[in-house]
Amino acid sequence: MNQEHILIVDDEPDIRNLISDILADEGYSVAVAANGEEANQQLTIKQPNLILLDIWMPDIDGISLMKEWNEKNLVSAPIVMMSGHGTVETAVEATKIGAKDFIEKPLSLAKLLQTVSDTLANSTQNNEDSQTHNQTSIIEPIGNSEAINRIKSALERIFKTRNHIIISGENGTGKYSTAQLIHKKRHGQEQPCVLLDAKTIDEQFEEKITHSNGCFVRAESGTLIINNIDCLTKDQQKILISLLKHQQFTVFRQNTVQPIKFQIIGICQNDISRQMAKNEFSTDLFEIIGEVKLAIPSLQQRQEDIPELINYFVNTLPDIEQTPYRKMSFAAQNRLRNQHWNNNIQELKNTVRQLQLLDGPGEISLEEVETLIAQAQEIQETQSNHWYDLPLREAREAFEKDYLLHQLKVVEGRVGELAKVAGMERTHLYRKLRALNINLKETKS
Repeated sequence: MNQEHILIVDDEPDIRNLISDILADEGYSVAVAANGEEANQQLTIKQPNLILLDIWMPDIDGISLMKEWNEKNLVSAPIVMMSGHGTVETAVEATKIGAKDFIEKPLSLAKLLQTVSDTLANSTQNNEDSQTHNQTSIIEPIGNSEAINRIKSALERIFKTRNHIIISGENGTGKYSTAQLIHKKRHGQEQPCVLLDAKTIDEQFEEKITHSNGCFVRAESGTLIINNIDCLTKDQQKILISLLKHQQFTVFRQNTVQPIKFQIIGICQNDISRQMAKNEFSTDLFEIIGEVKLAIPSLQQRQEDIPELINYFVNTLPDIEQTPYRKMSFAAQNRLRNQHWNNNIQELKNTVRQLQLLDGPGEISLEEVETLIAQAQEIQETQSNHWYDLPLREAREAFEKDYLLHQLKVVEGRVGELAKVAGMERTHLYRKLRALNINLKETKS
């Protein structure tokens, strides 16, 4: 597992050990240091992804240590200061010279974990933003069906505007790549494209988006893509409405007002109109962001495009992923054309990838396609039905254990992320894991 590495620098052993244990339980790799000298030694052993730095220490204060690191270019990781009540102003001052945030002592578990998660996410996003144009291949819609031609025509008009947009469609239809394409055609490489996933935000929403390192500041005059916009809570929707109506925001912890110059592209899978009817999604926000509405068709609505999509993946995946090149027979293509794709283009692409990796002679045959589809259906049926022969209580426990173990793999053992996915309060989740005999340390290893 690729763990994010965190260095904790604090002269109080109890605090060091407490934070270390908590972060280790959340799936992070952790190193500790009691002073500046030990911190410098840790930097030579392994560069961290994040540093939690106390202000007051016996040999050197945290601010001086941070300045030293900056002058010698020893650290590229974001730094979060830790301070007691009497040094909050000092910690705020530290943010002006490079610290990304600060945590006030006595420590709040929720605040600590949220700050760590947000700072790491922002740091990752910054790196992704700076590399997006060089590493991401953004393709235009493929196919010539009536449905996709309507999308192409709509996009040609959208490229010339600066409107906010809501893109809807089933899972795997290419909504995110369409949003990236719109940004590229509008701004090229001149402005940033920033992603905010509404599913990952659970606390301090306004703080997160208006922070000096938040998505509103980073988007500048480019594009802010809000994925899963239909998952925003009512309170989060109200905050967005207020900011967008006034077309400006105050940078968090600063007395600086910035105008909103970027365009928003909201992406949703659920039917927002149904949510609005139930008063779960604001009609005001829908109309503010949905100045233009674009519905991406499913593969079921554009089956005639499937052979062209198949040929595109057959010809491009080997170069991109260094996989074997295998041409696909017409019979195999026809079988895939008539398959129902629950996850649309993404599922089709994965299927082509799997077929290319099969150790078969010559071109991909109809028999290989039939075998792969049958295996996938068998796995799906087995996963769906293997609890049916158990008593209800055992079936429920078996499902819960299987579900939690699966999600733990997805989130790489991070309990905080698992709590978000499962929609459970963290204390309750810990009790559930113990009740089901799920050992977090064994799972991580």
